[in-house]
Amino acid sequence: MLHLVEPQRVYPPETNAAMTAAFERLCASIPKSVNGDDLRRQLALIILRHVDRGVQDPERLSELAFRELAGLSGSASERSPTGCVSRLRRGESTPCR
Repeated sequence: MLHLVEPQRVYPPETNAAMTAAFERLCASIPKSVNGDDLRRQLALIILRHVDRGVQDPERLSELAFRELAGLSGSASERSPTGCVSRLRRGESTPCR
């Protein structure tokens, strides 16, 4: 995930650990059939954005990222919530946008 960060951006070890834990938790919760590079990149960018806003708790980071990806949070107003979570849980590869 850290390869997506600007080169001059540095995170403390505890923040790196929180981001990694959140990212791994999310990837493990999404069926492998839809857990491709594009989805992982999108999740990583969402996590990075929330870390930059001050969120440090891995569970909260993964919850926020999943909800945003699914279009369930206000900060993801450009995404539609219609069935995204259900599609992910069923293993469908329809993007959540």
